[in-house]
Amino acid sequence: MNRPVNQKPQDQKKSPVGKIIAIVIVLIILGAAVMVGIKIPDTMNLERQMDAAALSISNDSVTALAGAVEQYPRAANKANAIQLVNEMIGVMISEAVPKTDYRTLEGIETELNDNTAWKPYATEENRKILADAWDEVIRRMQAEHDKLVDLKEVAVRIQGASIPRASDVAEFYDFKLPAGFTAARPVQMATAFAAAVAIKNQELAGSILADAVDQESLLAGTEEPCRECDSKGSVPCRSCTANPGKCPTCKGTGAMKVSRLVDNQVQATEQPCTRCKGTGECVVCKGTGKRDCFYCKGTARRTNTDIAAETMRKGLKTLIGQIDTQAAELERLKSRTVR
Repeated sequence: MNRPVNQKPQDQKKSPVGKIIAIVIVLIILGAAVMVGIKIPDTMNLERQMDAAALSISNDSVTALAGAVEQYPRAANKANAIQLVNEMIGVMISEAVPKTDYRTLEGIETELNDNTAWKPYATEENRKILADAWDEVIRRMQAEHDKLVDLKEVAVRIQGASIPRASDVAEFYDFKLPAGFTAARPVQMATAFAAAVAIKNQELAGSILADAVDQESLLAGTEEPCRECDSKGSVPCRSCTANPGKCPTCKGTGAMKVSRLVDNQVQATEQPCTRCKGTGECVVCKGTGKRDCFYCKGTARRTNTDIAAETMRKGLKTLIGQIDTQAAELERLKSRTVR
């Protein structure tokens, strides 16, 4: 009779290879968990920096986002952040060109050259975009300068004339400022208005004033406090000096007595005052006791041509100085070299 074959014991040791494989798998899982634990907060932090930078594009926001890219190198969205930095630089450059905003271009160039956070973005492509922008801005500034030369000629003519011609003042006012010089428009308007007032051309002054959004600022450069009414805009009513605001005929009662001859007898009767129609108020000042000053028409200020002439001279000097400054800046930018 055959005996049963002896089986291997249940507690026989397993192969060492299997244990090694199991350990490797556990280590891989643990490593992956650690990496995910690192990547998730880095990604979230970088995402917040990207959102903040996109809300307000500036040199500072680019610096902050570029620094965040270096701070969170394991972030899953690092490539997106790098792309956003490049796009922000491109946006600032493209927006500066139409406005001939050369100061923005100078700021970007300085950051690319000197700011450590910007170094990774000082690429050949970005420098090419910046160089092209410089060429266009300088071209535009030259075109603007050529136009401003004409404005300066008119300004110098007005400045040198003892009595400026109305045609020169009108030409000065109508001159359309180039895009990069529009900030000087308020000075241009105030100067033209003051010149029109100084030469007593009411039609031209009225036309300029009608175009102004802030009329008070124009008037302020041509007026002085009214001395006739002590800057009050009103004076006492001469019709009711004794009883201010009251009808001088009925003394404020609203009624007047009328004598009549009836059957050879004089009878006195009372009837509404014929001057104030029974109101008792002075009809000239409507009961206020005051009337608008004849000289300032109630504004408390009077036009003064000497003040207007001084405002005109200051405005012309300011504009001519700005044009000369623009010319000097243009020459400086022409001589520069994009690093």
